[in-house]
Amino acid sequence: MKISKLPYTKMHGCQNDYIYLNLFKNPCPQLPELDLPALARKLSDRKTGIGADGLIIVGPPSEANADAAMVMFNADGSQGKMCGNGLRCVGKMLDETLGGKDKFRVSTMSGIREVQIIQRQSPQKYLVRANMGRPSFLPANLPVIFDDVMVMNEEFEVGGKAFRISCVSMGNPHCVVEVTDLQNFPVQEYGPLFEKHEVFPEGVNVEFIERGPTGEIFQRTWERGSGETKACGTGACAVAVTLIMSAKHASPVSIQLKGGQLQVEWDGLREVYLTGEAVTESEGEIELQKYGF
Repeated sequence: MKISKLPYTKMHGCQNDYIYLNLFKNPCPQLPELDLPALARKLSDRKTGIGADGLIIVGPPSEANADAAMVMFNADGSQGKMCGNGLRCVGKMLDETLGGKDKFRVSTMSGIREVQIIQRQSPQKYLVRANMGRPSFLPANLPVIFDDVMVMNEEFEVGGKAFRISCVSMGNPHCVVEVTDLQNFPVQEYGPLFEKHEVFPEGVNVEFIERGPTGEIFQRTWERGSGETKACGTGACAVAVTLIMSAKHASPVSIQLKGGQLQVEWDGLREVYLTGEAVTESEGEIELQKYGF
């Protein structure tokens, strides 16, 4: 039977908000037939749609050793391989949907990731820890076209301005740039220049950071396909990993973003762990016909 209305939940992690479709509770047989990139664009539009940084679909896994699968689309309709804030919110959704345990294994385009419910603070707000996998510094894995074995604190010029950059893959590509006066830094100008620079053939997420006088780390992120967002979980992991790798900070690293605080743990060898809030903001129904479906 064709469905005309599709229930959704809007959730956010540190104000990095997504529209979630829970196929466990609300199956949609015609979903594979829909133009999902177009649906993501239309729903994410903050003037004519629901408004979000993207769309995340949660449903039964195809892999036997996973509890669920998540598929993520950015606000521009491009498909993302990983989303740390989104993954933690998926953990909250699975706790509410499947229940029965505190850990869930989620299949993503970057592999299976485990999420753990740390605290159920209220029906709306959870504290969730996610295993984000191992970072990769190999240029080919980002990808980034660079001659060095890794890109760590390298000189780089964009828009006629010299920067020092570090690059790491957290299942998606990240470029970490340390700047002064982060609050007034023109992210809207330089974000797109980094994202679409020719050395990043598939684009890149850019983390502009500033270290405070007593060790605080402040971050603003320009996300590939979404623009500047209030927070970025994989971006926070990339920042922490590069700081630990270059001996500028010890684990754990607390990072202050526009939307709140995230904590990242990494021992320098194994998986990266990301802890932060997962918040249910609202629920409703998508009238598919209204969006041309």
